[in-house]
Amino acid sequence: MKTHIQEKAALLLISDSMAMLCSFVIALLLGHKAHFTFGLLYDHLWGFTALFIPIVLLFFVCDGYALHKVRQRFGQQVLILGFGLLASAILSTFFFFFFRDPIPRAVFIIFYGSAFTLVVYFRKILNQRMLSSIPWRTLIVGDGKRSLEVAQFISSSAYLRTEVVGYVSGGNGSQAQNKLPRLGNIPDLVSIARKEAIDQVIVAVPSQNDDLIKLLLECMQSKIKVSEFRRVIEEITGRVPIDHLNDNWFLLELSTSNNRYFWYIKRLADIAVSCVGLCLALPLFPFIALLIKLDSRGPVFYSQQRMGRGSKPFRAWKLRTMVDGADRNNVHWTTDNDDRITRVGRIVRKTRLDEVPQLFNIFKGEMTLIGPRPEALSLVEMYTKAITYYPERHMVTPGITGWAQISYPYGNSVEDTRQKLMYDFYYIKNRCVVLDLMIFLRTIRIVLTGKGAM
Repeated sequence: MKTHIQEKAALLLISDSMAMLCSFVIALLLGHKAHFTFGLLYDHLWGFTALFIPIVLLFFVCDGYALHKVRQRFGQQVLILGFGLLASAILSTFFFFFFRDPIPRAVFIIFYGSAFTLVVYFRKILNQRMLSSIPWRTLIVGDGKRSLEVAQFISSSAYLRTEVVGYVSGGNGSQAQNKLPRLGNIPDLVSIARKEAIDQVIVAVPSQNDDLIKLLLECMQSKIKVSEFRRVIEEITGRVPIDHLNDNWFLLELSTSNNRYFWYIKRLADIAVSCVGLCLALPLFPFIALLIKLDSRGPVFYSQQRMGRGSKPFRAWKLRTMVDGADRNNVHWTTDNDDRITRVGRIVRKTRLDEVPQLFNIFKGEMTLIGPRPEALSLVEMYTKAITYYPERHMVTPGITGWAQISYPYGNSVEDTRQKLMYDFYYIKNRCVVLDLMIFLRTIRIVLTGKGAM
């Protein structure tokens, strides 16, 4: 069976869903006093839904559906699945506490026991099928250097089950002839694709003329998938390769990504979360403020001019975690074991409580919950000179957490910022309610475990 990247992710979800449904039927058969019928299953359908949704969300948060995990040792996957089921069982126990006998205790216990067994078993079979499935035969259209770069990138992602057969180009292709076979010229694309039984054509040329477009359309008519190499990299890595961008990319890809209904929902969510968050954190402020004052001299709060949407500066607020005047010389990067961080500051930073005052910025609309992190004005000036297209990240409202923060470790260099910019552009292009929810849930995991990016 030939499966592509989206299909693999969907198969993982379908596999888990089937395993949990079978587990619930087994639990009703063995743990319920009444004789099992479809009517009994229907009566407890809402109870199954209350069990199913938290499990899927926790699997998602724990990277249970991240395809790169498929290539890890199966024992690591089992640990992820086991932790997700255990956490779900604890959450469900608290939830069902407020309802009278929603699911019999025996059914509840048997369900989680059998769910772990069947989910792991189904995953094992599916993983074996994925790794042994027929690979996608791929042909690259482009010059030797770029074709080789794309081929090496795909080859490093073995879980994709994609075999790069070779490439076609308009030149002699001598740059990659020894490492990647050159199968012919671009005008022969269709005949080569049919001869080699190609499943996918990746276009790795900077621009396409009318003749090439006609050839690609003919490939599509032959049920050959046609993909642009930047989209392939973006799909696999969750980041946009800025080395291969041009002005047209921003016009074509970002001009259609503004959904006003999404922004309405996002703004309402920001107001709700900021109000609730401030109310919950308010009782802790006096104690944190006292600890900060006792630990070092200086104000409790720290503010700094940051760059906002439309390149308009605003003042961001945080709890002070460093010695007073730590950024006096425009040194904003924080290094490991930075001696500017106070003792209390290390604890506050680790728990992310220093970010809580930024909820005021969110309430005012200067920031949002999910978005690219705002940077200090002096850093923005430096990044703009060093990194192409850096100012374009300011076309959206900055956030407390974002796709770059959960995907890439904390950076303290221009290169780290450049890497994060690729993730920022991915978010700007693909921002939606589902992506925001995923970032929010994974941020919670990072805060609770202290592990991950940010």
